[in-house]
Formats: sequence, C-alpha cells, structure tokens
Amino acid sequence: MTHRPLSIVALLTLAACTRQPEPPAAPPPPLTPASPHGQLPAGHPPMHGGAGAAPAPASARELRWSDPVGWRRVTPSSSMRRAQYAVPGPGGEAEVTVFYFGTGQGGSVEDNLRRWHGQFEVATGTPPPPADERRTAHGLTVHVTRRNGRYTGMAMPGGGAASAHDDYALLGAIVETPEGPWFFKMTGPRTTVEAAGRGFDDLVASFQMP
Repeated sequence: MTHRPLSIVALLTLAACTRQPEPPAAPPPPLTPASPHGQLPAGHPPMHGGAGAAPAPASARELRWSDPVGWRRVTPSSSMRRAQYAVPGPGGEAEVTVFYFGTGQGGSVEDNLRRWHGQFEVATGTPPPPADERRTAHGLTVHVTRRNGRYTGMAMPGGGAASAHDDYALLGAIVETPEGPWFFKMTGPRTTVEAAGRGFDDLVASFQMP
C-alpha cells in the first residue's frame, strides 16, 4: 500500500488546528476621578505643596517687580509660591504671598476676587471697605482689592480647618499678563496692612514684563 504525500493545504490546516490560542488582552486600568476642590475657581490648580503639586515652569517672559522698602523676602512655605514676604508693622507681622500657575491657569479674575472676599466675615454695621480698583502698570492691567474683618482663611486638603483671626485685613493684586495672571496677596493684622499701603502701591507701580 502506498501513501500519498499530504497536500500543502492539508499541512496548513493541520498546523492551524494545533496552534495554541492567544491569551485575552488585559483590561485597561479604571479611570480615577479628579479630586474636587470646591473652594477654588475653575481652572485653578491645587494650592497645597504636596506630592503632584508642581509649580508652573519658568518662562522667558516672567513678571518683574521691585521689593518695597522694609519688606523682607523669606523662603516660600510652599512649592506653589513664587515669592513670599514678611511685612513688619504696628499690629504684628503681615504675610505677602505670590502665585503664578502658568498660561491659561489660575481661574478668572472675578472668581479669585470672590474667593478672597469670601475668606472674611464682616461684622454687622461695619462700613464697607474702599471700592476695588483697576490700575495700569507699564501696560499691564492690575486689579487691586481690599477687605477687612474676621479672616477665616482657606483650609488646605488634608490640613484641617484654617485658623480664624479677628481684625485682619487683605490687600491683594491680580496682574493680567500675556503669560497668565499673577496673584499677590497680603494678609495680616489690619493696622499693619493699612500701614503697608504705600509699599503695596509702589509694588503695583513696578510691575512689568520683559
């Protein structure tokens, strides 16, 4: 009895039947929802300096300003702060913090002003603070705001409730630049913040972009 050689088609069919099936692909990892920060405006990065909170990358065109007389630069307490000052005064030391988050970051001017104002409790019958101002410094629009009363601050994620301070004041400026807004916020005892008003005016007048 003679055996005929298998045809090429038969050999291919036999190889396909003996091939092991490939294991199914692993499912993609589940998406993790972003943590809400209800106290911050839309588009505003987290304010804490913990893991994952990186400062905005340095740009060739960064805002420049002159340090007011008597203000002392200190090491920023958070990686998110571009600069920080201690300001002496009759009521005790005030603090100035400077933030910049990058182009298109930080939220709108209106939302940030509303957030700053919401950190103060004003007693009934207290006269309203001076009206907010819009100034111009070397072609840049600067929004200046003032508030006073009981300062409640803002709690940081995982940091517990913020401490409240009576008879405190805020003197703040938001600078609109082609590279995004810069935020300057002075808070401290009311008498100190009021005494630092001239230095703050000098600061605002010095803002410029290279």
